[in-house]
Amino acid sequence: MNMTKGMWQRLALGAAAALLAGSVNAQTATLATDAAGTTYNAVGSGMAKVITAGSKLRVIVRPFGGPDAYLDQLNNNELNFAALSGSTAYLSYNGKNRAKKAYKNLRLLRSGAGGLKVGFIALKDSSITKVSDLRGKRVASDYGGHAVIGRSIAAALASAGLTWKDVKPVPVTGANDGVTALDAGRVDACWASLGQPVIRQLNAAKGVRYLSFVKTDQSLAMLRKMIFPGVKLETVKKNPSIGVQDDIYMITYDAYMVTNKDVPDAVVGQALEGLWAKTDELVKIHRGLSGFTHESAVTEIPMIPYHPAAIAFYKAKGLWTKEAEMANNKF
Repeated sequence: MNMTKGMWQRLALGAAAALLAGSVNAQTATLATDAAGTTYNAVGSGMAKVITAGSKLRVIVRPFGGPDAYLDQLNNNELNFAALSGSTAYLSYNGKNRAKKAYKNLRLLRSGAGGLKVGFIALKDSSITKVSDLRGKRVASDYGGHAVIGRSIAAALASAGLTWKDVKPVPVTGANDGVTALDAGRVDACWASLGQPVIRQLNAAKGVRYLSFVKTDQSLAMLRKMIFPGVKLETVKKNPSIGVQDDIYMITYDAYMVTNKDVPDAVVGQALEGLWAKTDELVKIHRGLSGFTHESAVTEIPMIPYHPAAIAFYKAKGLWTKEAEMANNKF
């Protein structure tokens, strides 16, 4: 029988799904992350390393171009876990992503307080020192694999009284591509996270500057309305070695480890036990994991519901609160 390309793809997908479904017996699980060189790849890789070291579960990292590239698979239980931002979880669960799909099978396993700090960067020697300086400048845009980045940039510009019409958008694909464009001189500024590996390389070679936001009740309300309700603005102290040339305010939101609602309780339990046992090792791996403390594992303002096995786990640890129960029941 002649096999069409579509038939081969369906067979391959079915084989992959079968393999992943059988991963429970093999004590192997998959964890989706962003592409290598991004903060969430480092965060997810750190989680996988710690879980593998602290439990009987072997976690294999699967890098993608961004959450938009793997959320279908995660929602269909073809991937077991993922490391992503609270903002991406919120947009994906509620269908506010580019695909306009509500991924209702996503479940929260563990939250990390302030796990990601993001904002604009420019080269240190440029005249750009604050967000309002971006008027008329070339700014990386689109970020095809990351719906939340586009929303974040629009909100960040709005907080300084700007819109996309006030800058010159330059489309890029992934989280690292904006940095590549900045390095190549194709843009004057791009979106980036604090501690992003490619930023460290560019800072060492040319010097970068993270731009500060203005923190007011009005600006914070605007960011929360345009991005998602969990946005915060936090102070980052001067540290030129990582591109922070002065004390600044950056956007921050919680980082999540998520799963599918149908991942077996036993697998969820092993993953959480591994993280719990080796929590102290997380911060040594990457600064984006510093918020993954025992105390922050349960958030009282979750953007998606917790997996039942995670609730049972945190109840046993004495961390599940009445407030968390009420928030989770709203889903």
